[in-house]
Amino acid sequence: FVAVISALGLMLGVAVLVVVLSVMNGFERELRSRMLAVTSHATLTGLEGALPDWRAVQRRALGLPGVTHAVPFVASQAMVANGARVLGAAVRGVDPALEIGASGLAEHISGGRLTDLQPGAWRIVLGKTLAVELGVSPGDTVVLIAPEGSATPEGMVPRMRRVTVAGTLDSGMYEFDRGLALLHIADAARLYRFGDEVSGVRLTLADPLDAPRAVR
Repeated sequence: FVAVISALGLMLGVAVLVVVLSVMNGFERELRSRMLAVTSHATLTGLEGALPDWRAVQRRALGLPGVTHAVPFVASQAMVANGARVLGAAVRGVDPALEIGASGLAEHISGGRLTDLQPGAWRIVLGKTLAVELGVSPGDTVVLIAPEGSATPEGMVPRMRRVTVAGTLDSGMYEFDRGLALLHIADAARLYRFGDEVSGVRLTLADPLDAPRAVR
């Protein structure tokens, strides 16, 4: 009897250990895959709001061991309006051709494709929750209101642009699905008057845990 109880206790302990380790590993893998589909492994940004000579920075980053992609981006804030519904969002200007290889954004877009974001087309991809709260779907239009204004004889007027919803982003992370909007990098640079500059360069590494060393 004692031998049987000992064997059963050992079996139960090993089974619990295996199950707990499997759950934790699966949770970590799922969390990492969802977060890194939207965020970058590392980001290089300018101290004054724009990254000077970003092409040289991009070339230098790509020359580092372990860095697989270095993608420029434009980032700012905006209000997104649909009628009386107005919500804040973080706007990220991306280059679809570079972004597809560098991240998993394209895999989480529904109702359209990331490549639908073309320069001058003024299309936008909204987080799924953000689109629901605004009451819009792919094909509808919303008004993008930039925080910076333009000087007119009547005073400062916010810069506004009507854009077409090209799709929705469903990353599974509420923080991004509720507060992220994607534009083509050229349209974002024009709206926020970045000219030929960008906010920074997002890096993708072969080993995400190597990001601190690579950034330094």
